[in-house]
Amino acid sequence: LTILRDGQHISTCSVSEMDKHRLISLMVGRDVTDEYPLKQGTQGKEVLRVTGLTSKKRRLKDISFSLKKGEILGISGLVGAGRTEVAKILFGAYSKDSGEILLNGKNCECRNIQQAVRKSIALVPENRKQEGLVLDMQVQNNISMANFKNILTNHVLSKKKETSLAQKYVDILGISVPSMTSKTKNLSGGNQQKVVLAKWLAAESDVIIFDEPTRGIDVGAKAEIYKLMAELADQGKAIIMISSEMPELIGMSDRMIVMHEGRVMGELEKSEFSQERIMGMLVGEN
Repeated sequence: LTILRDGQHISTCSVSEMDKHRLISLMVGRDVTDEYPLKQGTQGKEVLRVTGLTSKKRRLKDISFSLKKGEILGISGLVGAGRTEVAKILFGAYSKDSGEILLNGKNCECRNIQQAVRKSIALVPENRKQEGLVLDMQVQNNISMANFKNILTNHVLSKKKETSLAQKYVDILGISVPSMTSKTKNLSGGNQQKVVLAKWLAAESDVIIFDEPTRGIDVGAKAEIYKLMAELADQGKAIIMISSEMPELIGMSDRMIVMHEGRVMGELEKSEFSQERIMGMLVGEN
């Protein structure tokens, strides 16, 4: 096994001499003591409450859950269980037939994405290339596109303000990019994912939905995404994490709901997490 980092040879050794912890450390360039970082902050008041969410078109039936400030709520389910459909209804991309969505105790009826953005709801989508980014646009364009109000001067886009805004979040998130004017399609998968996240942080979103946040990125970049999610929760952001990878759901979530065929099969506190119990609920066993 040979590890390369930043264009340089780091190490070559027998696979039998390598474990996961050492591999991640060599790829990242620092010691990763815990793949899933512990959150330091405490959970606050309830931010989001969903009651009886139903959509015949999306095959969702009576979905109910809540989300607190500073919490990471995991949503588990097999492909087709309805996880992404719930996320897109919250984000205003899909409509519902019935049910109530409350944001900070007030009705939150997002009929389109623009309304969701104005209400500080963000979605880091499963398919970042098609739904999260405009790949042929510059990095700074992608970061600023959900926050034009803060980069206008007399109703005209200020390139200076746009570049400054983008640079701020490139620095905060540690995005590896040659320049703010680089095309987003030329970045690695992990850095593209960070650009999507930078866009929503620049928009000052309070509720962030991560749909398969580490799909298609290397193990080193995964550790960086986990660290960023934990830091956001510590800052008071309310996070929903949808994932098909059970270890990362168990490692990152404070609480979890499990879906099966458009329904919530149950809710688990962190102390109740086990792969056997979650797998049973995934296939429809309470």
